[in-house]
Amino acid sequence: MSTTTFQTDTANHVSTDALHAIAEFPAAWFEATPAYLVLRPTTAFLREWAAATPAGMVLSMLKR
Repeated sequence: MSTTTFQTDTANHVSTDALHAIAEFPAAWFEATPAYLVLRPTTAFLREWAAATPAGMVLSMLKR
């Protein structure tokens, strides 16, 4: 005879490790695609470009 115990304070008895793996799958899949190789430098460029605009400079001063 085997017994299974669950934590009493959880309504659903789903493993958090399983949920973590499910949540990480889309990110891991996207990082393996060629689009990720193109988008990563593109977003870095756009982020730096936006920071160099007058509005970006004002926002960076307001953050400090």
